[in-house]
Amino acid sequence: MNFQELRLDFIMRRKGSMALPITGIIVYSAAAILSLIVDPRWHNLVLTLCFWSIMPVGAVMMKLRGEEIGSPQENPLFGLAAKARIPVTVGIGFALHWVVFSWTLDHPVGFIHLGLRILFVITAWHLVPGDRMGAVAAGVALAYAISVFQLSRIDWQTRLATVS
Repeated sequence: MNFQELRLDFIMRRKGSMALPITGIIVYSAAAILSLIVDPRWHNLVLTLCFWSIMPVGAVMMKLRGEEIGSPQENPLFGLAAKARIPVTVGIGFALHWVVFSWTLDHPVGFIHLGLRILFVITAWHLVPGDRMGAVAAGVALAYAISVFQLSRIDWQTRLATVS
């Protein structure tokens, strides 16, 4: 397959790749809500648990949506996506993965997500010092929600028909 065919295969098998940003909304919204309920001494633990739940919750969302994980032997873009997540151990790493995601889709959604995520996190950190965990988590959830909205509005059939 040429690169455009690999890209089309990736997008079609992942059905627009909405499972992980939907998961981000769920997980970071839960963290924001829990920050209002849980004693602040436990905020770091709650945020850590929410962060590490992203991949299993994402896997469930992918299954529910019928998105394929794909095989690197069939399409190297699936391998690239997996390798981009393997060394990731902090939220910034997941945020930076959006650059690779944008390049894979040939769409600015990932760059927009990353920029908004940085803006929302810094703003939340400074505007809500009394509940930074909740504010930051809400900001990240908002960035994911905007990404889901953007991804849902892309007509992949028409967009990809023009490049093939």
